[in-house]
Amino acid sequence: MVSSSYALVRRAFGDSRTFDEVRVIRKGAALFKGAGRGRVGASSAQRGAPVMASRETPRAPARDGRDAARATVDELNRLLAAYADSPRVRRVRCRDVVPDGTNREHTGVSLEHAHAIALSMCRDGFDARHETPVVVRTSAAELFASDAYGRWVRFCAENRAATPPPLRADADETRASLVSRALYTTLGSSHLNVALRLVETDTPSVFGADVRLGEALGRDAALRGAVELGLRSVVLTPETPRAARKRVSLLLNRAALDGFEVRAEDGVCVLIDDERVTTNGTSHARPVVGETRGLSLFQSLSRTLDAEELSALVRIKHGIDLERSQAGYADVSRPGGGDEAREQERDPPSRTRIRARL
Repeated sequence: MVSSSYALVRRAFGDSRTFDEVRVIRKGAALFKGAGRGRVGASSAQRGAPVMASRETPRAPARDGRDAARATVDELNRLLAAYADSPRVRRVRCRDVVPDGTNREHTGVSLEHAHAIALSMCRDGFDARHETPVVVRTSAAELFASDAYGRWVRFCAENRAATPPPLRADADETRASLVSRALYTTLGSSHLNVALRLVETDTPSVFGADVRLGEALGRDAALRGAVELGLRSVVLTPETPRAARKRVSLLLNRAALDGFEVRAEDGVCVLIDDERVTTNGTSHARPVVGETRGLSLFQSLSRTLDAEELSALVRIKHGIDLERSQAGYADVSRPGGGDEAREQERDPPSRTRIRARL
């Protein structure tokens, strides 16, 4: 299985050489093997997930190949309804969030993927069709004492040159008001929020010193609004248990593959039943059972890998040297600050829009 997958990945990304890339190949093989059976994911009962009680009458199977997706939508809606804050949907700014500790099997975020999304937004414009973030509300005092914040601070310290500050106080904000301000941890669209933060703070890009992420704010009103006003997000209460957070995060990663979305208007998860679906601005006929809804190999894999594997996938796609990643991208520098390191050996990123999900 691995040998045949090597050929598949080479055609999409070029030669792979590292152990992380071998793991990516295995995940890709498993993904498409499962899709070929018309079964891209096991049911919640098979995965050992707790089954939540519901007064709803069980759906009669439609037997159109999408019953598993409907079951996922129903389960996700039960979880969102059980732990929804009031109001359920509100704008959340990227400066007020850190990734939740349960994301991607507790592996956090891929720095390379966040940078690729930031580059895509700056080059192609902010995509208003982004997926709706799902976040958990918390206080500053609770967040600063949490494992999620500690992990994020360590991550930023290890990659200091290419990460933004974890949180930002407004210019007129005192420490007391920061402590009382509502903050959030992200269960869905964590990479999108990190990418917006990279743009907001004009963090040096891992794609070269000639890339100026912050300059896009002056020419893209939609991007500026997303940064300054925040994204409409589904907000869950601080009491949401870790098991429920992890389950929501895992289910959200199925959205593009299974063909459902969380509406920004009311925070309800709905199945996309249109005969045609749109992916990154391109319209496709709805795939037959076993296909991955018009997604590219990269897009399909990016929704199923843990953070380390996702970073390996992005390095394959964009030709980033593993040594640079292991060094925390210490070769990048802020505009006007010292020598400007440039990546000489990488191919320029493709012009495919990248839509985020963590």
